[in-house]
Amino acid sequence: MDVDVSAFMPLITESAQAKNHAFEALKFAKIKDEEGYERKLKEARSFLIGAHKRQTDLLSLNAREEETPITIYLIHAMDHVSNAQMVFDLVQELADIHLNKTGI
Repeated sequence: MDVDVSAFMPLITESAQAKNHAFEALKFAKIKDEEGYERKLKEARSFLIGAHKRQTDLLSLNAREEETPITIYLIHAMDHVSNAQMVFDLVQELADIHLNKTGI
């Protein structure tokens, strides 16, 4: 079976970069470095937006009834995007606690 990695690998790599930068942002929040936190979070957001754009491109192919082969690899890649979004959201919540932005 030939597998077209160009259909799913960009989703995985963009998502992985988003998660990595988000966790780096959290490290900055833990040491109360707001500038470092904001810089890394911005980088994470940029990769996450890239992953979402690629995901939307794939979904729009299907919406236009163009051939979109659904493989286990593509499903796995979509999971990466969802996980990256969840990590990004949770990092923001945890960073608020570390940076004392919770109002508590």
